[in-house]
Amino acid sequence: MANPVMNSIVKDWSAQTTTPAGYPAMPGYQPASQQAHNPFGGSTNPYGAPEESGSSGAQAGQAADRGPVYGVPQAAPAGYDDSMASYEAMMNAPAADAVDRGVMTYDDVVVKSIICFGLLLVGASVGWFGGLVAPALAMLALLPALLVAVGLSLFIQFSKTIRPALVIAFSLVEGFILGALSFSFELRFPGIVVTAVVATLVVIGTTLGAFTMGFVRNSATLTRIAGIGSLAFFVYYAVSLLLSSTGLVNMAAVNNVRIWGIPLGVIIGAIAVFVGVTCLVRDFDAVKVGVAYGVPARWAWQCTFAIMTDVVWIYLEILKILSYFMRRD
Repeated sequence: MANPVMNSIVKDWSAQTTTPAGYPAMPGYQPASQQAHNPFGGSTNPYGAPEESGSSGAQAGQAADRGPVYGVPQAAPAGYDDSMASYEAMMNAPAADAVDRGVMTYDDVVVKSIICFGLLLVGASVGWFGGLVAPALAMLALLPALLVAVGLSLFIQFSKTIRPALVIAFSLVEGFILGALSFSFELRFPGIVVTAVVATLVVIGTTLGAFTMGFVRNSATLTRIAGIGSLAFFVYYAVSLLLSSTGLVNMAAVNNVRIWGIPLGVIIGAIAVFVGVTCLVRDFDAVKVGVAYGVPARWAWQCTFAIMTDVVWIYLEILKILSYFMRRD
């Protein structure tokens, strides 16, 4: 299921940094109140004389406004030597990188994606071999695992605190579901899993390449499509599961109804893949904006979670589409 909370992440990140006048700030903008302290003294003019107290305060203020009088010796501010030494040390120190500043980088997202997808494969292996050894037991465990995955997904999406442990747990549970479902499809349609994996990689690679080269971009319209489409399919599949489990409607027969010679399930699946791709573009854009605005590094877990759910979503939809065209065993 695509992550609807990612719809507002770019807006939230952009709103975190604004100028005093309320205009959006460019990446790297720093408010004046947070800028580095002047090492030469309290005045913003490093050559100005410090204010004096007492009766000569006004004259000192006027002199500071005029700046130094050249040819007349000027007294160095108290602590000038120490301040200058600190300033020189600061200037000679190596520049702080993104890791030192604790902000999200592309490497963070890549590394955490590798971790989560690796755990997803571990869970998928358990589900696959569980179906191979004890098919009835694997199918029996599928429904509780699905409920746990949905619960974890909703909690991760709507929680105000990012919890990497929950993202890791979700990867394992989602992997188990993916492995068990893939095994059941493979039993009925030999070779379908490999075909679905290759097709999914092609879709994801094409989407990433098109986004990187600027052929597709995120927009307010695309974000609305991703959000509304994700919610619509969530409701559709929840209702379909309820109707099928209660025996009120035979959803398999409904999906096999042909429209212009195309099964309804294929049409629904193609729309679902399109929605998954729009969600993927939105998530790629969220990573790009998050890196540009220097959001905290922990957000890499949330971005990884969103991308992973989109990839799984696209894979499952492609798996179902292929099932209409492959020979049953």
